[in-house]
Amino acid sequence: YVHHYLYISPAAYREAYGQDPAVNSLLCRLPEEGPAGGEDELSTQLLQCEDVAMTTSTVELSASFQNSIQSINYIVVVLIVSAGALAFVVVYNLTNINVTEREKELATIKVLGFYDGEVAAYVYRETAALTAIGAGAGLLLGVALHQFVIRTAEIDMVMFGRSIYAPSYLWAALLTVAFSVLVNLVMYRKLTGIRMVESMKAPE
Repeated sequence: YVHHYLYISPAAYREAYGQDPAVNSLLCRLPEEGPAGGEDELSTQLLQCEDVAMTTSTVELSASFQNSIQSINYIVVVLIVSAGALAFVVVYNLTNINVTEREKELATIKVLGFYDGEVAAYVYRETAALTAIGAGAGLLLGVALHQFVIRTAEIDMVMFGRSIYAPSYLWAALLTVAFSVLVNLVMYRKLTGIRMVESMKAPE
């Protein structure tokens, strides 16, 4: 929503304020079937009058607002990529620490006859559970963060939408799962590279 003007009749103004309105602007509405660029031509003609100080076109305001939104979309893409990289680094570090600290336990499982895929699934189940919990908590906190960011970014003459559409929740959850799966694929080599003898001999 751009600008917030209220149009009332002179009679309504006198009833509300008890005095005659001081008319200093004129609202013009061009016909929809008019020629293209009619706003520019009208503005040029009006500005040639001595009594006209300024003209404003809602079409130009809308185009300017759309350009601003396009710039914001690029910023959103950068934020999504940065958040995804941060998620990958955090999940990777947590999983790496988990595997390193439980290397002897995982080696014991391999000694008992578990295959590499079963050992990996042993760790992946925990990562999947943490990913589901993190995604759920992130979606809930994201709603509050979204409201805060939107209200902070707004200015007096522009109001942004408050609604979050269902695809946004879906994409956020899918991206979180995708980065978690990517970390699991990267960690698979480390899980299969655990040496049973050295790990079993290692001190606690």
